[in-house]
Amino acid sequence: MAQDKVEETSELQWSLLCREEFSQVNGIILQKKVCDCWDKIWNFQAKPDDLLIASYPKAGTTWTQEIVDLIQNDGDIEKSRRAPIQLRQPFLDWIKMTYWGKSSIYKLTVLI
Repeated sequence: MAQDKVEETSELQWSLLCREEFSQVNGIILQKKVCDCWDKIWNFQAKPDDLLIASYPKAGTTWTQEIVDLIQNDGDIEKSRRAPIQLRQPFLDWIKMTYWGKSSIYKLTVLI
């Protein structure tokens, strides 16, 4: 009985993992939905007063985003609670088009 649940869970996890389609941009494998919008990503123009937060994965990026947002809002916690961090300070390379919708990439210049 327990083994059946384990197998069922494993199959579900695998099916969720395999749903994503991939493609290539200049020989680099990326999510197909990212590839479809690559021109928009590549041509993104930051403004002179934009901040770029760059870090290694699992190195405190979200903490840094929250701190930067607090600094930008003069330490006003309520202003910093206005929306989830992924909307306040989106990742250019982590736009979950399946979750936020394909149009999210086109809203980047508005958000930033």
